[in-house]
Amino acid sequence: MNEDNIVVVKDLEKKYKSGTHAVKGINFDVKKGEIFGMLGPNGAGKTTTLQMMGTLLNITSGEIKIIGYDVASDSNQVRENIGFALQEAGLDSLSTVRELIAFHVKLFGFRGSEIEERVEQSLSLLDLHQYSDQMIPELSGGTQRRLDLAVSLVHDPKLLILDEPTTGLDPAHRVDLWSLLKKLKNDKGITIVMSTHYMEEAEALCDRLAIIDSGEIVAMDTPQKLKKTIGKDRIEFKLSESLSEEQIIALKNKFGNDNLSTKESFFTVRVDDGEEALLDTLKIIIQMEIKVKGTKVLRPSLDDVYLKYTGKRLEDVP
Repeated sequence: MNEDNIVVVKDLEKKYKSGTHAVKGINFDVKKGEIFGMLGPNGAGKTTTLQMMGTLLNITSGEIKIIGYDVASDSNQVRENIGFALQEAGLDSLSTVRELIAFHVKLFGFRGSEIEERVEQSLSLLDLHQYSDQMIPELSGGTQRRLDLAVSLVHDPKLLILDEPTTGLDPAHRVDLWSLLKKLKNDKGITIVMSTHYMEEAEALCDRLAIIDSGEIVAMDTPQKLKKTIGKDRIEFKLSESLSEEQIIALKNKFGNDNLSTKESFFTVRVDDGEEALLDTLKIIIQMEIKVKGTKVLRPSLDDVYLKYTGKRLEDVP
């Protein structure tokens, strides 16, 4: 095993007794200190994979190693080295924030003055001091998520597993949680494996991304490299009057037939870097006496990537 790899997953399968084949022979590794994302709709196999990594579900075949420990045979050592936050925050509604964190600190075998030290550490790390004496039902959804993370991190795990960490949060709380996860990665060096069905979240957080469809990984790379598989940027030019036949011919001669797309009220030119090429391209078009009233740089998106590799758009999947 490469020492830089915190997680190694080989030929992983999960078949349920019902006959459902939830995970179909997937392979990936996760490097130390990276945020690795699994992007796909509900039912794609993301949660099943994370639950097998977290020792919550038995593996049908294949293997998972976390920090060199085999999930199937070394489950106790694996649990000592991971934190796991499920989709729904599993919090005790009869506790205060401080009491809940202390309870989990004790569960991991800390005793005496170490308990209070760990509680203070968690409250500071997740910025929860002002809520420490509040009962859990009084907390907002975003604060409950942070508390769920605090509880997952009390034992300083090397790996944090997050299943849909921002589901149900409003946009402001979602962005707050993204900042917090980046802080955990950058300041604490924690490796994170997470699932999501939000394109924006995958792009904002993940160093690398596996796109999962029906239990299979159909593409895997950095978000930037995945988007490059779609092709070039496009510059859209909005017209104040339609193009003449002569202008269309001149554009094709200049930019190439494959790089040009013309419509009634606009046309697009495909280029390697839209922002870099915008000014020079606009100058050429003005010299051709084409009347432009607006420009827009269009870059390939993760949504385009998802469509390319699965044949459907993520928001269209039920």
